[in-house]
Amino acid sequence: MKILGVTGSMGMGKSTVCALFQQYGFPVFDADRVVHQIQAPHGKGLKKIEQTFPGAVKNNALDRNYLRHLIVQDRNNLKKIEQIILPMVAQERDKFIRLAQARGIKWCILDVPLLFEKKINLLCTKTLVVAAPVNIQKIRILKRNKITWEQARAFIDAQIPSRTKCKMANIVIQTGLSKAHTFFQVKKIIRLMQAGQL
Repeated sequence: MKILGVTGSMGMGKSTVCALFQQYGFPVFDADRVVHQIQAPHGKGLKKIEQTFPGAVKNNALDRNYLRHLIVQDRNNLKKIEQIILPMVAQERDKFIRLAQARGIKWCILDVPLLFEKKINLLCTKTLVVAAPVNIQKIRILKRNKITWEQARAFIDAQIPSRTKCKMANIVIQTGLSKAHTFFQVKKIIRLMQAGQL
């Protein structure tokens, strides 16, 4: 089985690209979704988060704003959160890969924000970076109304710069123009995958 690793900074359009792959029948492992499950009410990561950051869990639910505030205050707090969450995400990712292999899937997709940072690209046959201009990235992030630009920067700055990721990847998709243009690029890649040319 071949694995396409997909990554991109916050607000670059990675979720849109991966949704298109899913529409064409490719199984997608969504690392962000798994993180949300781990941090959801009664999620298996809450106990360790509360032990590390007292007050971050209230009524068995994660106070995301409080946690973001701690990250902006001290970038080392992001590393502490990753040390709790990422091993749990890795377990789910490995399970996903095993199930895809057992089903005889030809290609699966790993949608992972920290693909290069955590060397998960080494598991992949090919890597793809989703990119967009910073001004568009900022507009998209602020439209979500869940996070401030300052909070977003704390996460973005902790990652490899988008320009560097683009150089590291086998494929780059630009999402700054239109959804139609994004779709055209994804469809081109899918044709290559289906034809065994990627």
